[in-house]
Amino acid sequence: MTFRVLFLMTVILAPAMKGESQTVGPPEWMSEVTRLPPGEHANLRPVKLGYTLAWNNRINAGEFEVSIVRNEAGKSRFIGDANGKSTGFARLLWPYEFRARSIVDENSLRPITFQLVEKERNESSNYDIIFEDKRQVFTTTSKKEDEKARTATTRFTFDFGQDVLSSAFYLRSQELRQGEEVTMLVTPFNRPYVARLVVTGREERKIKGRSYKAIKLDATVGKVNEDLSLKHYEKIKKTTLWVSNDEYRIPLELQAQISVGFISARLTDLDWLE
Repeated sequence: MTFRVLFLMTVILAPAMKGESQTVGPPEWMSEVTRLPPGEHANLRPVKLGYTLAWNNRINAGEFEVSIVRNEAGKSRFIGDANGKSTGFARLLWPYEFRARSIVDENSLRPITFQLVEKERNESSNYDIIFEDKRQVFTTTSKKEDEKARTATTRFTFDFGQDVLSSAFYLRSQELRQGEEVTMLVTPFNRPYVARLVVTGREERKIKGRSYKAIKLDATVGKVNEDLSLKHYEKIKKTTLWVSNDEYRIPLELQAQISVGFISARLTDLDWLE
């Protein structure tokens, strides 16, 4: 699960929030979701980004890349494609790979569709999410070797859901002043999560031998249960994210301290496509 969780955290950024008991009517966290329009940092050049994942700064755990382009058919949309896999010793323990595609409205930074395909050992899973005005429709298909595929469709009623790419776009568009908090409902798989990010400072950050001016954020995430309560992640102690302090706000590094060690994702490649 380390690679899968890191993929979630790197592109949306995450863990550890207090659980809440079941309530009558909409839960309190729904009113806390940030619904501001996109900020002044909404522009982004087409780009390809590469990341590596590591365990305790010693063991390579995986790699993935994300490319973002504009739709060539004349519609104002961003299209994001991502793929990755576990590597090295981690792959011996957990062979895993994925590919994903997200379509996001360029003006509102709202998601339109999100697709994810995962493969781990002898099982594959396909997730298709359609984002409507006030609900998200999830279709999940899972298949093990020598078994029939299982398909299920669920719906979550909410007016401001995000996928992993649109949430990153929305976050980076905001001013990100010291102490500013952004709360988002993000769906990376077949269940939504509440991600809360707080700007904690600006600093120089050295990554892979290169120094960047960076914005530092602390992140927490709670999984939304079927009763709309939030699941508490006790094994994840702290998560910190750095994004570049420039007009592009590129995710540079993510660190998470968990009960069995330290995991991280770092930018290794950046190629502007235009």
